[in-house]
Parts: sequence; C-alpha cells; structure tokens
Amino acid sequence: MTDQTTFICENCGTEFSAALAACPTCGEANPNFIEIPDDDDALDALLTETLAHRPWWRSRLGCTTMFLVFLLIIGGVVLGVYDGLKERTTVRAQQVTQLYQQAEAYANNQQTELAIAELNQLLTLDPGHPQARELLARLQAEPTATAPPVSTERQNVAADLFEQAKALTLQGDWQQAIETLQQVRDINPTFMPGEVSAALYNANFELGLRLETEGDLQGALHAFDEALVERPNDPTVTAEWEKVSLYLSLDTADPTDFENTLVVLNRLYAIDPNFADVADRLFDTYRNYGDALAAQNEWCLAQARYESALELRTDANLETLAKDAAFRCKNSERAKQATVAPTPSVAATAAGTAAATATTVISGTAPVSAGNGTLYFSRFNTADNLWEIIAHNLSTGSEKVILPNGTQPAVNGNILLYHSLDPASEGLHSFNLSTGADVRVTKFTEDVLPRWGGDPLEFVFASRRSGDRRWRVYTTFADGKSNAQERIKGRTPALSPAHDAIIYQGTDPQGNQPGLYQIPFGGGTAVRLTTDGSDRSPAVSGTGNIAFMTTRNGTWDIFLWDAASETVTPLVATPANEGLPVWSPDGTQLAFVSDAGGSWNVYTLDTTADSASPQKITGWGTQHPDWLMQQISWAR
Repeated sequence: MTDQTTFICENCGTEFSAALAACPTCGEANPNFIEIPDDDDALDALLTETLAHRPWWRSRLGCTTMFLVFLLIIGGVVLGVYDGLKERTTVRAQQVTQLYQQAEAYANNQQTELAIAELNQLLTLDPGHPQARELLARLQAEPTATAPPVSTERQNVAADLFEQAKALTLQGDWQQAIETLQQVRDINPTFMPGEVSAALYNANFELGLRLETEGDLQGALHAFDEALVERPNDPTVTAEWEKVSLYLSLDTADPTDFENTLVVLNRLYAIDPNFADVADRLFDTYRNYGDALAAQNEWCLAQARYESALELRTDANLETLAKDAAFRCKNSERAKQATVAPTPSVAATAAGTAAATATTVISGTAPVSAGNGTLYFSRFNTADNLWEIIAHNLSTGSEKVILPNGTQPAVNGNILLYHSLDPASEGLHSFNLSTGADVRVTKFTEDVLPRWGGDPLEFVFASRRSGDRRWRVYTTFADGKSNAQERIKGRTPALSPAHDAIIYQGTDPQGNQPGLYQIPFGGGTAVRLTTDGSDRSPAVSGTGNIAFMTTRNGTWDIFLWDAASETVTPLVATPANEGLPVWSPDGTQLAFVSDAGGSWNVYTLDTTADSASPQKITGWGTQHPDWLMQQISWAR
C-alpha cells in the first residue's frame, strides 16, 4: 500500500488504483476494494455493519455524495483496521499450518498425546479446520490416545508443590510430603516423573520406619507397600516389609500350631532379634510347646523345646522343667529299649489296620538292599553353622555337599530344586547338577517344599506369600521365566508322576473335613482321600499309591493310601517319629527319617517284601527345630 488511492499487488507487485476490484496484471483480488451498493437500504445496512457502535450513523442516507464524504473521513481508519486484521489473519493462518504439520509429525511418530495437544490448540484458532477435526477424531478413537499435556499454569503449580514436598521431607513430615507429592502427580503426571517417584519412595520408606518404631505395624506395612510400588523388589524395603508382614501373620496364626509359629518367629529372629517382642514370643512359644509335649508324655521332645528356649535367655523355673524332662526322657528311652528289639532300630509293619497302635517287630529276615540311586536331603553343619544339601550315593555310601544355605531338595534329572537360605537370594532356586548354573525361580521366602511330577520343567510348591498368610499351592517352571500360578488352598503338595493330579493337605471349600485331597492338574473338583487333619507330606508312586505321614496313632507315623482299594493302612508305625516319605524311582522302596533311639537318621524300606525291616542309611544331624518343613528326594 502506497497511499489511500493506489494498491500494490502482493502476488505480482503491480501498482494499481484502489478503486479496482482486482489486479489488472494477474487478477489477484484487491482486499481493500469496497463496492458501494446502489440502493439506499443496502448502503444503510453496510454502514450499520461497519460501524455498529455508532448510533448517530443509523439515520437513512439518501444520496451517494454524503456517503463518499463520510468515506473520505473514515477511509483511512477503515483501511488501517483492515491492514491490522489482514496481518493478524496471515499470522493466524501460518500458525494453523504449523500446528497441523506438527500434529501430523507427532501422529506419524506414534506420539498421540502430543499430536492431540497440537490439534486442540489449532482448533481454538480455526474451529472449522476439516483436516484437523478428522485427524483429531481418528487419534481419539485409538486406544492409546490420552489427555493432552497440562497447561503452563498447572506445570507451575506442580513445580511449586514439589518444592513444598522437598521442604517437608527436610522437616521429617513424611506423611504431608507424601500427600503433597501425590498432588504433584495428580496435577501433572508428566512433571519430573523420576524425581517424584524417588521422593515418594523415600518418603514412604521413612514413614514406614517411623511407624514401625511407634508400633503401628499395619500403617508401616502400608507405607512399605507404597514404597515398593515406586521401586519394586527393592531389597531394603522388601526386608522391612517381610519383617512386618511375618510379625502381623502371627496375629491370625493358630496358637496351637507351634511348629509353624516357630518357623515364623525363628525367621524373624534371624532377620532382627531386637524387632518388637520377637525374642520374648520365641521364648514363650518354645516353652509352651515344651509344656504341651510334656502333657503328652513326649519328654524327649519337650526337653529339646525347653533347651531351645533356654538358649535365648536364662530362666530358673524353665531350667528345672528342662532337667525334669531330660530325666523322664532317659527313663522313657530305657523303657522302649526293654520292649523293642534293638536291631533294627526302626521296626515297621507293612500291613495292618489304620487303628494300629503297636509295632510288629520283624526279625530273622535277611538284610534287604538299601536300593540304588542317590538320596538328597539337607543337614545342619554345626561346625560352620549353616544348612547344606547332601547327596548320598546308595550304592557306595559316599556323601558330598551339593550346596550350602539350602534345604528341601527335589531332583528331576540334572535339575535340583531347593529352598535358598541366602539372605540376598531367598526363595526357590533351580540348580543344574551338570553345569552348576543356579537360577532364582521365585523371590518369596515363604515359598517352600518344591516337588516334581512328570514334567521336566514344571513343579508344584506351597507358600504363605499372600497377604492373608494362608497356605496355598502354586505351580511354576524351573527356568524362572514364568510367574507362579495359584492352584488351590492347601499345603505340603505333591504331583502325580503322570503330572495329571495335585495331592495336598487341605480342607473342603468351607474349611471343614481336613485330610489329603486330590485335584486334577488342569482344575476341577477336589476329592478327599484321607480323613485325619494331621495327614500331610504325600508321596505318590508310579502306581498311584500315596505314602504320607500322620499323627493319628499319637506320634508321627507313615501310612499308605492304596490306589486300588482306596484304603489306608500303616506302613511304618513305631513309638518314635517317622516322616517325610519319598518313593524310589522304581516305586518299590520308600525313604524316610526317624528319631528312633533318640537321634535322627535316614532309612529305606522295601515295600515289595512281605516282611521287611527298615535299613538305616545315614545320620540326619542333630538340629531339626522345624523338621516337618523338610523333605528328601530320591533320584536315579
């Protein structure tokens, strides 16, 4: 634009009269051209629209001359306004183009959120933009489409709250810091996500430690849970979480289930002997267990429990009880030796009734072969103060240590499953006996008693890993590449050799009718096999017979559930304790442990002979505070 009467074409640069409607050279429209209507009504409407806020202009004009005079007066103003509008329109068109191009680029790069944000901004400038509306509809229809980035104002609010949270952490006000950090995340989830997560982790962990010290263990457990949300499997938090979780599980434990209570308390004592009242509760549980055993005239077992309590602290009254139990234990052993043949040390009956209470002494039989293959079991090394997994060769009698800090071995081919006691790697592991490769399969210290079936990788185990601390049966794979799958509520499970059924200690769905149950591996209805609540640790032979341990005769004995007749008979029943049965690979012999004679040993029994005596294989050590949570494995 040169003046008010000429115009320079923006397309070709030709200067022409402003009165022309278009450029005479290229035909580009003259944006400043105003066509004056011929009739008065149209002219009046034009002026009214142009200056709608000038009421004095609303009178009808009857002549073109007066309008031209008016146009000369305001022409400069109108043209100036138009210039501004034209400039703003050009800038806005450029912004719209840039926004759409950027949105397309984001969409092509799968950055849906950013693309949606650009399109929303574009449509505020040009609501009718057809391509933008079409692209926005398509992106919002995609499952990955989410809300656009937050505004600058919300970003600023998030930044201010984050600074407040940092100040609160310096003051040790962990709860308020957590609430403020959660507000940051709610207002702007994309604001410094790594820093916010780290701050939430630290605040929740510190809050958990404080609540733990104050005795609010439920609150501490919740805080540790929240910390693990930010940093899963963090070993420091996991250790505290396990400690608090184990302690809380005691509140719902059966007060008469001394064995399992001792497992929990001993684990807690090993983690932190000064935690809460763990030391006192462990002492009281050992003492109460001793009292309960003494009431049943189990003097040797009562003595052991009393002495375990005295290892924690001295107590004059308990020392008296321990001495009395030791005296009675010796007398009871002398009485047993007077009535039971000294050889073999464990006598067994291979037939009889489920109600048998006495042992049939078998003598005059030829020695029975101990069998072939290798027995794997764990034994406590008192010199080094650790558990070791032992391999005992039945043909040569030689033994070797396979692994330290491990218990509950189960061997299938060249893979040994075991429960790790290494504080840095607790849970179930698989160990390759050929290569020495060790794989951590599960990460819960509550995962116990792995057992094989007929699959080379899949196995079954029991655990109290769930929040309610109830026993459940799980299956998983030895390569550690899959999460464990919960199968049924129960414990001490076994798999059938055909890998088509799980046998376990459990109840009906209402928690009644305890005993051994069998359920198809793929799921279905569980069938009750035995009827005594103490029946546990089933071992399934290739023919489907199930050896298990039970206290239905007063002490722990080994009974047999016959698959053909579905009847139960005693297999190894003596005044001592026998348990942890396992079949030989060919299903003809049984290995088990017994404390006959006052010491623990490993035995085998030929189950095919009409009359056979158990054969002592090797010693099982002297320390077994939780022997019911052990197991033996018999491999080729």
